[in-house]
Amino acid sequence: MHTEINEIKAFRRCSAYCTATSYQMKALLESLQEQKALVTYFRSSHVIHHFEGVEKGDVFYFSSGTVVMWGLSVSEEQEVLWRLRGFENDPVPEIEVEESRYSIGRVAKILKDDITLPSEDLVTKLAFSHGLAQSVKLEIFEKRMAKRIESMEGIPKSLALNGRIQMSRKQLTRVMGELILERNSINLYSDILDTPDFFWEHSELEPIYRMVSQDLEVSSRVNVLNKRMDMLKDLVQVLSQEVNTRYNFLMEWAIILWITFEVCMTILTDVLKVL
Repeated sequence: MHTEINEIKAFRRCSAYCTATSYQMKALLESLQEQKALVTYFRSSHVIHHFEGVEKGDVFYFSSGTVVMWGLSVSEEQEVLWRLRGFENDPVPEIEVEESRYSIGRVAKILKDDITLPSEDLVTKLAFSHGLAQSVKLEIFEKRMAKRIESMEGIPKSLALNGRIQMSRKQLTRVMGELILERNSINLYSDILDTPDFFWEHSELEPIYRMVSQDLEVSSRVNVLNKRMDMLKDLVQVLSQEVNTRYNFLMEWAIILWITFEVCMTILTDVLKVL
Protein backbone atom coordinates (compact mmCIF):
# COMPACT_ATOMS: atom_id res chain seq x y z
CA MET A 1 0.00 0.00 0.00
CA HIS A 2 1.39 3.36 -1.10
CA THR A 3 0.56 6.60 0.62
CA GLU A 4 0.56 9.76 -1.50
CA ILE A 5 2.02 12.74 0.23
CA ASN A 6 0.89 16.08 -1.14
CA GLU A 7 3.59 18.69 -1.27
CA ILE A 8 2.57 21.75 0.71
CA LYS A 9 4.17 24.92 -0.60
CA ALA A 10 4.72 28.01 1.48
CA PHE A 11 4.01 30.91 -0.85
CA ARG A 12 5.45 34.37 -0.33
CA ARG A 13 4.77 37.61 -2.13
CA CYS A 14 6.76 38.83 -5.15
CA SER A 15 6.11 42.13 -6.92
CA ALA A 16 7.65 44.32 -9.61
CA TYR A 17 7.09 48.09 -9.76
CA CYS A 18 7.95 50.72 -12.34
CA THR A 19 7.99 54.13 -10.67
CA ALA A 20 10.26 56.31 -12.82
CA THR A 21 12.22 56.66 -16.05
CA SER A 22 15.39 55.88 -14.12
CA TYR A 23 16.94 55.96 -10.64
CA GLN A 24 19.92 57.91 -9.34
CA MET A 25 21.85 54.73 -8.67
CA LYS A 26 25.01 56.25 -7.18
CA ALA A 27 23.05 58.36 -4.69
CA LEU A 28 20.76 55.42 -3.87
CA LEU A 29 23.74 53.12 -3.26
CA GLU A 30 25.41 55.67 -0.99
CA SER A 31 22.18 56.20 0.94
CA LEU A 32 21.74 52.48 1.57
CA GLN A 33 25.36 52.14 2.65
CA GLU A 34 24.95 55.06 5.08
CA GLN A 35 22.00 53.19 6.62
CA LYS A 36 24.38 50.27 7.29
CA ALA A 37 22.27 48.04 5.04
CA LEU A 38 23.86 44.88 3.63
CA VAL A 39 24.16 46.03 0.01
CA THR A 40 25.32 44.21 -3.13
CA TYR A 41 25.94 46.12 -6.36
CA PHE A 42 25.81 44.06 -9.57
CA ARG A 43 27.91 46.27 -11.83
CA SER A 44 27.21 44.40 -15.10
CA SER A 45 23.45 44.87 -14.63
CA HIS A 46 23.48 48.23 -12.84
CA VAL A 47 21.35 46.59 -10.14
CA ILE A 48 21.46 47.24 -6.39
CA HIS A 49 20.30 44.59 -3.90
CA HIS A 50 19.64 44.80 -0.21
CA PHE A 51 17.61 42.96 2.42
CA GLU A 52 14.44 44.56 3.73
CA GLY A 53 11.61 43.79 6.14
CA VAL A 54 11.06 41.67 9.21
CA GLU A 55 11.83 38.41 7.41
CA LYS A 56 14.68 39.90 5.37
CA GLY A 57 13.10 39.89 1.95
CA ASP A 58 15.09 40.81 -1.16
CA VAL A 59 14.86 44.15 -2.95
CA PHE A 60 16.44 44.66 -6.39
CA TYR A 61 16.70 48.22 -7.75
CA PHE A 62 17.16 48.49 -11.51
CA SER A 63 18.59 51.64 -13.12
CA SER A 64 15.66 51.57 -15.57
CA GLY A 65 13.32 52.87 -12.85
CA THR A 66 12.00 49.48 -11.75
CA VAL A 67 12.23 47.66 -8.44
CA VAL A 68 11.52 43.97 -7.78
CA MET A 69 10.77 42.76 -4.24
CA TRP A 70 10.69 39.21 -2.88
CA GLY A 71 9.16 38.14 0.43
CA LEU A 72 7.94 41.54 1.64
CA SER A 73 4.48 42.46 2.88
CA VAL A 74 2.44 45.10 1.06
CA SER A 75 3.15 47.65 3.80
CA GLU A 76 6.89 46.93 3.65
CA GLU A 77 6.83 47.37 -0.13
CA GLN A 78 5.08 50.73 0.25
CA GLU A 79 7.77 51.80 2.72
CA VAL A 80 10.46 50.97 0.15
CA LEU A 81 8.61 52.93 -2.56
CA TRP A 82 8.22 55.93 -0.25
CA ARG A 83 11.96 56.03 0.51
CA LEU A 84 12.72 55.61 -3.19
CA ARG A 85 10.98 58.84 -4.21
CA GLY A 86 14.04 60.99 -3.57
CA PHE A 87 16.10 58.99 -6.08
CA GLU A 88 13.63 58.95 -9.00
CA ASN A 89 14.29 60.67 -12.32
CA ASP A 90 11.08 61.67 -14.10
CA PRO A 91 8.53 59.74 -11.96
CA VAL A 92 5.76 58.08 -13.95
CA PRO A 93 2.25 59.60 -13.63
CA GLU A 94 0.88 56.29 -12.40
CA ILE A 95 3.02 53.57 -10.81
CA GLU A 96 2.78 50.25 -12.61
CA VAL A 97 2.87 47.00 -10.61
CA GLU A 98 2.84 43.29 -11.45
CA GLU A 99 2.17 40.97 -8.52
CA SER A 100 2.85 37.26 -8.15
CA ARG A 101 3.82 34.76 -5.48
CA TYR A 102 6.71 32.34 -5.13
CA SER A 103 7.74 29.19 -3.33
CA ILE A 104 10.80 26.94 -3.17
CA GLY A 105 10.69 23.72 -5.20
CA ARG A 106 12.92 21.29 -7.02
CA VAL A 107 12.89 22.96 -10.44
CA ALA A 108 12.75 26.61 -11.45
CA LYS A 109 9.49 27.42 -13.24
CA ILE A 110 6.83 30.06 -13.67
CA LEU A 111 3.15 29.44 -14.31
CA LYS A 112 0.98 32.53 -14.62
CA ASP A 113 1.42 34.28 -11.26
CA ASP A 114 3.12 31.37 -9.47
CA ILE A 115 6.91 31.24 -9.41
CA THR A 116 8.95 28.29 -8.21
CA LEU A 117 12.57 28.90 -7.22
CA PRO A 118 15.05 26.04 -6.85
CA SER A 119 16.56 27.88 -3.86
CA GLU A 120 16.79 31.25 -2.14
CA ASP A 121 20.03 31.88 -4.02
CA LEU A 122 20.51 35.60 -4.69
CA VAL A 123 21.63 35.42 -8.33
CA THR A 124 18.78 33.03 -9.17
CA LYS A 125 16.31 35.60 -7.85
CA LEU A 126 18.10 38.27 -9.85
CA ALA A 127 17.74 36.17 -13.02
CA PHE A 128 13.98 36.01 -12.42
CA SER A 129 13.93 39.69 -11.46
CA HIS A 130 15.42 40.78 -14.78
CA GLY A 131 12.48 39.29 -16.65
CA LEU A 132 9.93 40.70 -14.19
CA ALA A 133 11.52 44.18 -14.37
CA GLN A 134 11.45 44.19 -18.16
CA SER A 135 7.81 43.13 -18.21
CA VAL A 136 6.63 45.91 -15.87
CA LYS A 137 8.73 48.51 -17.74
CA LEU A 138 7.24 47.34 -21.02
CA GLU A 139 3.79 47.87 -19.54
CA ILE A 140 4.61 51.57 -19.14
CA PHE A 141 5.72 51.82 -22.78
CA GLU A 142 2.61 49.97 -23.96
CA LYS A 143 0.22 52.26 -22.11
CA ARG A 144 2.02 55.40 -23.28
CA MET A 145 1.95 54.22 -26.88
CA ALA A 146 -1.71 53.17 -26.74
CA LYS A 147 -2.67 56.54 -25.24
CA ARG A 148 -0.73 58.44 -27.90
CA ILE A 149 -2.22 56.46 -30.77
CA GLU A 150 -5.71 56.89 -29.33
CA SER A 151 -5.22 60.67 -29.18
CA MET A 152 -4.14 60.66 -32.84
CA GLU A 153 -6.88 58.46 -34.29
CA GLY A 154 -8.87 61.51 -35.46
CA ILE A 155 -6.16 62.41 -37.99
CA PRO A 156 -6.67 59.45 -40.38
CA LYS A 157 -10.46 59.93 -40.07
CA SER A 158 -10.12 63.59 -40.99
CA LEU A 159 -8.03 62.70 -44.02
CA ALA A 160 -10.53 60.05 -45.14
CA LEU A 161 -13.59 62.32 -44.73
CA ASN A 162 -12.23 65.73 -45.78
CA GLY A 163 -9.08 65.02 -47.75
CA ARG A 164 -7.13 67.20 -45.34
CA ILE A 165 -6.34 67.42 -41.63
CA GLN A 166 -8.58 69.82 -39.73
CA MET A 167 -5.75 71.55 -37.85
CA SER A 168 -3.88 74.80 -38.25
CA ARG A 169 -0.32 74.66 -39.51
CA LYS A 170 0.91 75.54 -36.00
CA GLN A 171 -1.11 72.70 -34.47
CA LEU A 172 0.21 70.26 -37.07
CA THR A 173 3.79 71.22 -36.33
CA ARG A 174 3.23 70.89 -32.56
CA VAL A 175 1.62 67.43 -32.89
CA MET A 176 4.43 66.29 -35.19
CA GLY A 177 6.97 67.44 -32.60
CA GLU A 178 5.16 65.55 -29.82
CA LEU A 179 5.15 62.34 -31.88
CA ILE A 180 8.86 62.63 -32.65
CA LEU A 181 9.63 63.20 -28.95
CA GLU A 182 7.51 60.16 -28.01
CA ARG A 183 9.33 57.92 -30.48
CA ASN A 184 12.75 59.18 -29.44
CA SER A 185 11.91 58.74 -25.75
CA ILE A 186 10.92 55.10 -26.20
CA ASN A 187 13.84 54.40 -28.57
CA LEU A 188 16.22 55.85 -25.98
CA TYR A 189 15.20 53.27 -23.39
CA SER A 190 14.36 50.36 -25.68
CA ASP A 191 17.77 48.77 -25.05
CA ILE A 192 16.63 47.84 -21.53
CA LEU A 193 14.39 45.24 -23.21
CA ASP A 194 17.44 43.43 -24.65
CA THR A 195 19.11 40.49 -22.91
CA PRO A 196 20.93 41.98 -19.88
CA ASP A 197 24.73 41.90 -19.74
CA PHE A 198 24.37 40.06 -16.43
CA PHE A 199 23.96 36.81 -18.37
CA TRP A 200 27.36 37.15 -20.02
CA GLU A 201 28.79 36.41 -16.56
CA HIS A 202 26.04 34.00 -15.50
CA SER A 203 25.20 32.15 -18.71
CA GLU A 204 23.94 29.15 -16.70
CA LEU A 205 21.04 31.34 -15.49
CA GLU A 206 20.02 32.65 -18.91
CA PRO A 207 17.49 29.79 -19.46
CA ILE A 208 15.64 31.03 -16.35
CA TYR A 209 15.50 34.56 -17.77
CA ARG A 210 14.30 33.19 -21.13
CA MET A 211 11.62 31.16 -19.40
CA VAL A 212 10.32 34.22 -17.51
CA SER A 213 10.37 36.37 -20.65
CA GLN A 214 8.49 33.71 -22.60
CA ASP A 215 5.84 33.30 -19.91
CA LEU A 216 5.34 37.09 -19.74
CA GLU A 217 5.32 37.27 -23.57
CA VAL A 218 7.99 39.97 -23.55
CA SER A 219 9.21 39.28 -27.12
CA SER A 220 5.75 39.34 -28.70
CA ARG A 221 4.84 42.48 -26.75
CA VAL A 222 8.05 44.17 -27.95
CA ASN A 223 7.12 43.27 -31.54
CA VAL A 224 3.67 44.85 -31.08
CA LEU A 225 5.30 47.94 -29.57
CA ASN A 226 7.66 48.20 -32.55
CA LYS A 227 4.72 47.98 -34.97
CA ARG A 228 2.99 50.79 -33.12
CA MET A 229 6.22 52.77 -33.31
CA ASP A 230 6.11 52.27 -37.08
CA MET A 231 2.55 53.59 -37.05
CA LEU A 232 3.77 56.74 -35.33
CA LYS A 233 6.56 57.05 -37.88
CA ASP A 234 4.03 56.83 -40.74
CA LEU A 235 1.83 59.39 -39.00
CA VAL A 236 4.76 61.80 -38.65
CA GLN A 237 5.40 61.44 -42.40
CA VAL A 238 1.74 62.20 -43.17
CA LEU A 239 1.84 65.28 -40.96
CA SER A 240 5.11 66.39 -42.52
CA GLN A 241 3.63 66.07 -46.00
CA GLU A 242 0.57 68.06 -44.92
CA VAL A 243 2.74 70.83 -43.48
CA ASN A 244 4.87 70.95 -46.64
CA THR A 245 1.78 70.98 -48.85
CA ARG A 246 0.30 73.90 -46.94
CA TYR A 247 3.63 75.74 -46.99
CA ASN A 248 4.01 75.23 -50.74
CA PHE A 249 0.40 76.36 -51.25
CA LEU A 250 1.04 79.56 -49.31
CA MET A 251 4.28 80.17 -51.20
CA GLU A 252 2.50 79.73 -54.53
CA TRP A 253 -0.15 82.25 -53.53
CA ALA A 254 2.49 84.63 -52.22
CA ILE A 255 4.29 84.45 -55.56
CA ILE A 256 1.02 84.95 -57.48
CA LEU A 257 0.11 87.95 -55.34
CA TRP A 258 3.61 89.41 -55.74
CA ILE A 259 3.49 89.02 -59.51
CA THR A 260 0.01 90.54 -59.57
CA PHE A 261 1.28 93.47 -57.49
CA GLU A 262 4.25 93.95 -59.81
CA VAL A 263 1.98 93.91 -62.91
CA CYS A 264 -0.44 96.39 -61.32
CA MET A 265 2.42 98.71 -60.37
CA THR A 266 3.83 98.52 -63.89
CA ILE A 267 0.44 99.31 -65.45
CA LEU A 268 -0.13 102.15 -62.96
CA THR A 269 3.31 103.59 -63.73
CA ASP A 270 2.61 103.46 -67.50
CA VAL A 271 -0.80 105.14 -67.03
CA LEU A 272 0.74 107.91 -64.95
CA LYS A 273 3.38 108.50 -67.60
CA VAL A 274 0.69 108.87 -70.28
CA LEU A 275 -1.24 111.32 -68.14
